Amino acid sequence: MSIFSRIFKIGQAHANKALDGMEKPEVMLDQAIRDQEKQIAEARKKIQSVIASERKQKALVMKERDNQSQWETRAQQALSAGNEELATKALVRAEEHERNAANLDPQWQGMRKDADGLKTALRKMEDELAELRRNKDIIIAQSKTAEVKKEIYEAKAKIGKNNTGDLIARMKAKAERQSYEAEAAEEMAGATGDSLESEFKSLESGPAVSAGVADKLAAMKAKLNPPTT
Repeated sequence: MSIFSRIFKIGQAHANKALDGMEKPEVMLDQAIRDQEKQIAEARKKIQSVIASERKQKALVMKERDNQSQWETRAQQALSAGNEELATKALVRAEEHERNAANLDPQWQGMRKDADGLKTALRKMEDELAELRRNKDIIIAQSKTAEVKKEIYEAKAKIGKNNTGDLIARMKAKAERQSYEAEAAEEMAGATGDSLESEFKSLESGPAVSAGVADKLAAMKAKLNPPTT
C-alpha cells in the first residue's frame, strides 16, 4: 500500500476513533511529507552510487571491445604487410580482450537492470509524494468533516438519553399543578375572617330587585296574611 493510500485510510477512519490520542491530521500529513522527502533524498543518493558503478562497468566493457577492435585492425595491417606471425599475435591479443568483454558484460547488464529498477521505484515514490501534496487539503477536509459528524451524532445520542419529551411533560404538569394551587390559595384567602359578620354583610348587601318584583312579593304576602275584619 502506498504512503498516499495509508494516509487516506487514516482520514477515512477518523470518525471511527482511528485518530484518538494521535496528532492532528494536518500535523500527521506534514510529517508524512517530510518523511517521504527524506526517504526520496536518501534513495536518490544510493541510486546515484549504483548508476555510477554501472557506468564504470559499462566503460570497462566498452574499453575491452575497443581494444579487441584495435588489435583486429592491427592483425589486418600485419597480414597485409605479409607478416603472418605478427598478425597471429595481434589476433591472440584481440581474442583476450574479447574474452574480458564477454566476462564483464553480464555483470554490467545485471547492474544496468538493477539501476533501471531502482530509478523506476524512485519515480513511483516521487509520484506518490506529488499525489499526497495535491490531496493534502482534501484529506484534511475529509477528516474534519468526519470529526464534526461524530460530534453531532454524539450530541444527538446525549439528547436522546436525557429524554427531552418526558422532561417537557413533567414541567408542563408541574406548571398546571402550581396554577391550581395558586387558585386554591386565593379561594382560601377569601374565606378567612368572622363568618357571622360575613353572613350579615351578605344579607345587608342582598341582591337588588326591581319595582315589579317588589310589587309581586307584596301581593304574595297579602294572600298569605289576609287582613282581619
